[in-house]
Amino acid sequence: MKKIGNMVYPLALIMLMSLAWMNVCTSGGEDEKLFDEYFSNAQMNEEKQAYITAAEWYVKAAEIKPYEDTLLLAAENFRKCDENDMFLRCCRRAAECEECTAKPWVLAGRYYLDNNKAAEAAKLLSEMPESCRNDETEDLMTEASGRFHTCYRSFNDAKPFHGEYFAACDGKLWGLADAEGQFFLAPEYDAVGAYDPEADLVPVCSGGIWKFVNEYGQTRFALSKEYTFLGSFGDGLAPFCRDGKYGYIDLDYNESSERFEYAGSFSDGVAAVKKDGKWFLVNKDLAPVTNEKYDEIILDEYGFCAHGGVTEAIKDGKTVFLDKNGSEVSEKNHFSCGLAPVSAGSGEGYENAVPAKAMKTKKEILL
Repeated sequence: MKKIGNMVYPLALIMLMSLAWMNVCTSGGEDEKLFDEYFSNAQMNEEKQAYITAAEWYVKAAEIKPYEDTLLLAAENFRKCDENDMFLRCCRRAAECEECTAKPWVLAGRYYLDNNKAAEAAKLLSEMPESCRNDETEDLMTEASGRFHTCYRSFNDAKPFHGEYFAACDGKLWGLADAEGQFFLAPEYDAVGAYDPEADLVPVCSGGIWKFVNEYGQTRFALSKEYTFLGSFGDGLAPFCRDGKYGYIDLDYNESSERFEYAGSFSDGVAAVKKDGKWFLVNKDLAPVTNEKYDEIILDEYGFCAHGGVTEAIKDGKTVFLDKNGSEVSEKNHFSCGLAPVSAGSGEGYENAVPAKAMKTKKEILL
C-alpha cells in the first residue's frame, strides 16, 4: 500500500499536465478556426466590393494572428473606401510585426507621395529599420526627397528637426516651426525644447523662468520649484536641473531621487547621463542599460541621444554606434524628416537626402 500511495503524486501530476496540454491544443485550434472564419468573411466581402466590411473582418482576423499580409489587406480595403486614417494605422501595425518586410513602408510611402505629401513620406521612410530597406524603398526615399518644393524661409537661428518640428528664432525669440516653415508654437520665448506630441508638452524659458506649455502656448505645469533648466519629455520623463544637479520628472511632476552631472532626454527607451565624469545609457527606470561607460555620448541640440534607435558614443578616441540595448551596430542614418542640417558660408540650413543644397543667407530651411 505504501508503494501504491507514493505513486499517487506523480500520476496526478501527469494527468494535470495532460489536461493542460489538451486545453492549449483546444485553444490553439479555436483560434485557428476563428482566424479562418474571419479571413473567409473578409474575402467574401471584398469580392462583393463591400470594402469597409472586408477591412473590418481582416482587422478582426489580425487580432487573432497579427500577420503582416492580413493587416495590409485590411489597409488596402480601407484605402479603397477613402478611410485614410485607418489605412495608415493598419500600415503602421503591419510595420510593427515581428517579421516585417518593406511592404507596409512602401504602401504608406507611396500613399503620401501620391497625395503630394513628400515631407510625410520622407519622415516615414527615414524611420524604417535597416532590415526592411531595399532598392524599392531607397527609390521612394529619393523620390520623396526630390519632391520638396524649393522655397526659402529665413530665420535668425534654427535647430534641426525633432519629429515634425524644429526650433526657430525670429528676431530674438524662439518658437517651433513645421516642414512648411510655418510657426507651430509662436516665437515668444528665450529658449524652447522639442515638442512631445504624446504628452502635448514643450519646455520653454522666458525671463529666466522655465515651464512646460502645450501646443497653444498655455502653461500646463505650474512648477513650484526653481529650475535652471527643463528638458524635453520623452517616454513619459523629462530632465531637469536644479542646484547644479540633474534629475528627471514624470508627467505627474514626481521627481526622481537619482541625480547626475547631466541628464538628457529619453528617446527609444534610453537617455544619456553623465556621472563621475563618465557617460552611459539609462532606461526608463534610470538603471544603466549596460556596464559600459563612455568618454562622451553625442547629443542633438535638444538633448536626445537616440535617433532611429541608434546612439553615437566615443570611447578611447573611437566612435561606436549603439542600439537601445547598448550593443554595437553599424553607422546610423543622420537624416530626419528627409532633411539634414548643413552649413555653407556664413549660414546654416537643411538639405534633402539627395541632392545636397545649402543656404547662404542667415539660417534658412529648404523645403
